[in-house]
Amino acid sequence: MPFERINFIKVNRIFNPSEPGFAPMFRRKFIVKEPVASAVVHVCGLGYAYYYLNGQAVTEDLFIAPVSDYRKTLWYTSYDVTDKLQQGENVFAVLCGNGWYNENHRTSWNHNIAPWRDNPKFILELEVNGKRVLSSDEHWKCTADTAIVYNQLRCGEHFDARLYDENWTAADYDDSAWQNAVSDSTPPVGTFRPCPCEPIRIDRVYPALSVKDMGEDRYIFDFGQNMSGFIRLTVDQDDGDEIVIRYAEELYENGEPNFNNMGCHYPDTPFQTDRLICPDGKFTWSPKFVYHGFRYAEVTGIKNPTPASAAGVFVHQDVKARSSFECSDPFLNELFRIGQMATLSNLFYMPTDCPTREKLGWCNDAQSSCEQMLTNFTTERLFAKWLQDIYDAMLPDGQLPGIIPTSGWGYAWGNGPVSDGILFEIPHRLYLHTGETKYLIESLPYFDRYLCFLETRENADGDVTFGLDDWAHPRGADKVTAPFVNSALRIKFLKIANLAAQLAGEGEAYWAEKLAKQIAVHREKYMNADSTCKIDKQTAVAMNIVYGIYDDPEPLKAQLERLVEEMDYHHDCGMLGLPHLWEALNLCGLQEDAYRILTASGFPSYRNWVEDGATTLYEMWNMDYSQNHHMYSCFMGWMMSTIIGIRKTEPAYNAVELEPCFFEGLDWAKGHIDTPHGTVSVEWKRRKNPLVTDVSLTIPEGMRAHFRDTALSAGTSEFTIITTVMY
Repeated sequence: MPFERINFIKVNRIFNPSEPGFAPMFRRKFIVKEPVASAVVHVCGLGYAYYYLNGQAVTEDLFIAPVSDYRKTLWYTSYDVTDKLQQGENVFAVLCGNGWYNENHRTSWNHNIAPWRDNPKFILELEVNGKRVLSSDEHWKCTADTAIVYNQLRCGEHFDARLYDENWTAADYDDSAWQNAVSDSTPPVGTFRPCPCEPIRIDRVYPALSVKDMGEDRYIFDFGQNMSGFIRLTVDQDDGDEIVIRYAEELYENGEPNFNNMGCHYPDTPFQTDRLICPDGKFTWSPKFVYHGFRYAEVTGIKNPTPASAAGVFVHQDVKARSSFECSDPFLNELFRIGQMATLSNLFYMPTDCPTREKLGWCNDAQSSCEQMLTNFTTERLFAKWLQDIYDAMLPDGQLPGIIPTSGWGYAWGNGPVSDGILFEIPHRLYLHTGETKYLIESLPYFDRYLCFLETRENADGDVTFGLDDWAHPRGADKVTAPFVNSALRIKFLKIANLAAQLAGEGEAYWAEKLAKQIAVHREKYMNADSTCKIDKQTAVAMNIVYGIYDDPEPLKAQLERLVEEMDYHHDCGMLGLPHLWEALNLCGLQEDAYRILTASGFPSYRNWVEDGATTLYEMWNMDYSQNHHMYSCFMGWMMSTIIGIRKTEPAYNAVELEPCFFEGLDWAKGHIDTPHGTVSVEWKRRKNPLVTDVSLTIPEGMRAHFRDTALSAGTSEFTIITTVMY
């Protein structure tokens, strides 16, 4: 284990919790006495740090180290630096920023009173040829007087380029005026763990499409795409000129940026605002310790700007797309694309709610999106990392917060089974997608602790009433409330716990008894004698269908079909209900109804968003608040399982049913998913004369697959199907 008998180091400066947020720099010259056969450096920065060896960046990774509850887990990263190290004299340089570790401004989520707050610091160990040759200690030189004079992750960065010397990472830089670093006098409580997930990296750069002169020395740059990231600004200014960059997702009708829909939780500070104090002449700059959510940037103070003066830099967790979707309907293609962009924009060491207002790991959002994220992206390592954060967030009595990681906020609001269910969702989905059982088995003690906690929250009627309901319902108060959804979700949780016990080979009877009891309680409270649901709403009926809470599914099917028809084939559910609705309609053979909801016009609908110009998914169906949320991205999983028709029937895609639906209005569709066995793909195309559909299916070795009643062999199989409307 790295970091034995060494400490974090920081500047010799008394911590001032109201200080604006400096970014200290550190340097250390050292000698390597023998030829370098191998060299590895282990690092952890609190909040974030960047590392340079002999003038070169150690890595392209951004925002190192991952956010956590720093009292419980300290995520570290290891890098091979063999090609950057030399026999003889070398120099390491480190730049630290605040990140989540030291937020000094007041917000609704109380990170400014986090128990771990301190000046930024880092810990480092360099091993050469298997031996430690350098570590973080008091021999490092440091300074707090740097060009980054302010950095707060959720607000902005201020950079005074006049104070910057680009040679500061080189061996010949004069650091004689710097002080010695100090060893952290309070060693961290958290356990060091190697970070299992992909880093945050630059994905792509979006050149500005236009720049508009707004008068009063203000210009609006449009990058054409909502994204997570920051600006790359190239200027030619006079020494000391100040440039202010404010980020926005949308413009008012008069062309002015809307800064009011995001910053309501930041009462004491400018929001999404960067500042650059310019040197004389040409200079290119991006912030290092902040990222924003934006499509537009208002830039004040820039001289003679052109679209080439600015670009939007898209950054996120470096996961890869594992699926593709394309069809004859341009609307569906665009909807899938903006779902991809919304998902990627919200992967920052956790699934965040939005890259603008909060950047927080809201568990309710993630529970809604978990299935599609694993279907469409390589997010299993990210979820494995976040699952440890979830364990860390659980209180001794089993309670969980609504946001994870948290500094203490979220146990009194925003939680409940709608959010807390992420504890069950992640290990279960990881098992279904990868076949890996360890996450379910390791989670069993946490499952037990949490479900026992729910029992302590029952009222006299046996209901659990706390927590979120069918959140963000398009019609506000007309939604399924907490008692029902908590009852149904407890059945889901108990089924997953029972599965985990079966895989572990112990405790099955215990969980089976609890499951049978909860099903009986739920049926007594919420099922009519005719096997319909007493709560006559889409969410409630869909949840009963998905969790198999019935003797005969036909009454529930008829009830759901009626409820969809009564809404003129629009959804009438929030972020909890919508993924259940897609799945329930498929289970009932009502894929056509699901397709009509997906492609509907009017309110509420995805088409409304696309016609509004959305380039990512919105937070609200009325288009208020954030315009870059992932919580309604569940449709992407449905498109892959239904329009493309790739449906796993065993964990890890060991067996699949290929059942594409040939919906009226679509002439063709094609897509693929990369599975543990390899790539499975489906392509179909309708021919109108004669009325048939040609289907091409490709499966890898080791996968059992069926198309209708035909078992498929590895490779490509082709069929011609006589079709009418859908099938």
